[in-house]
Amino acid sequence: MQPTPSEATRSEIEQAVTEWRAVRAERLAAEKVAEAIKQRETQLKEFVVHAMLSQKYEGVVINERQTYVRTTEVPFAADRLAFEAYILETKDLSLLQFRPAVGAIREHMLAGETIPGIELVETYDLGDKKA
Repeated sequence: MQPTPSEATRSEIEQAVTEWRAVRAERLAAEKVAEAIKQRETQLKEFVVHAMLSQKYEGVVINERQTYVRTTEVPFAADRLAFEAYILETKDLSLLQFRPAVGAIREHMLAGETIPGIELVETYDLGDKKA
């Protein structure tokens, strides 16, 4: 069992750093393999979707499993200015998803602006580089 961080000895911290590096390297290697698999999956999916749509297939049954093209309508702002004007006019913010744009907020703050409702919060991560 690991001690609490505030009570850890130098040796325990060094051991945790060594283990973190190894686990991180393992995860990064696995993500690299997973990304290659995902790219191949995406290529195959795009091929099958285009082939089925262009040849008007309703689906393909292989080994008692049916694969078909599923259609979903997803809204997007084709005319962003009109969309923004509508929101400003109606004040209907339920049409938006809220997530601060970190880059834009930093630019405003660097220019000396204060943005109401925004506070900076410190987050922590580990860096690892050759000494």
